[in-house]
Amino acid sequence: MKEKGKYIGINQRVPFKLLNDGLTRLLDGKVLSMEEFKHNMFEYTKGENRATKGSKYAYQILSRPVIMKSIQDKFNAESFNFLSQSDKQALILCLVAITFPITYDLLISLGSAFKVQHQINRSLINSKLSAIYGSNRTLDIAIDSIIPMVIELETIKRTRISIYEIEENKTIKNPLISELFIYTDIKLSSSKTILVEDLQVRPWYMYYSPEINISKLTILKHSESRLGGGYLGLK
Repeated sequence: MKEKGKYIGINQRVPFKLLNDGLTRLLDGKVLSMEEFKHNMFEYTKGENRATKGSKYAYQILSRPVIMKSIQDKFNAESFNFLSQSDKQALILCLVAITFPITYDLLISLGSAFKVQHQINRSLINSKLSAIYGSNRTLDIAIDSIIPMVIELETIKRTRISIYEIEENKTIKNPLISELFIYTDIKLSSSKTILVEDLQVRPWYMYYSPEINISKLTILKHSESRLGGGYLGLK
């Protein structure tokens, strides 16, 4: 559903394990299967409708042609399994956010708020996203779906009912996943480029910190600037 020109598109949580296992199968040369996703969704819900929706969203998340080609060129199932848990979570977060940008908008809104306060309540989340998507039941359901997902991806944690705090920032060690994390920010912020120095201050990087070597970029490009570190942009 579109509100104020922004697409929401999700109303059911998709568990990290479902996506992680699906990506592992894909990197092992197997074909994505909606039926397999649906079968596995029943571990998390008893409802037929919820399982169907979850399987559809999982399929969408793991079907990003340009990004998945870069991932498949870099990893097989074995090398992917050797990644740290936090690198896997950062990768899945990028795929979720690119598929459903409301995830990005939620985390950017929270990141900006966390700069000035330690805890965020649900009403503030609703208020910030309503300013982007409009206040409606579709948005409420989407937020209910996304919050458990970003908690599972260790960006925020719920300390008590409707109260959230930011998780400890984690460093992304894998070069491609670091690039993908920056790629997600550039693409979803509608920026053509971002300053390398800004990776320390933009809200997106409050959750995960990418490590990049500007001389060995795969999906990004680096341009010099008069400010020192230069710019990063999409190839």
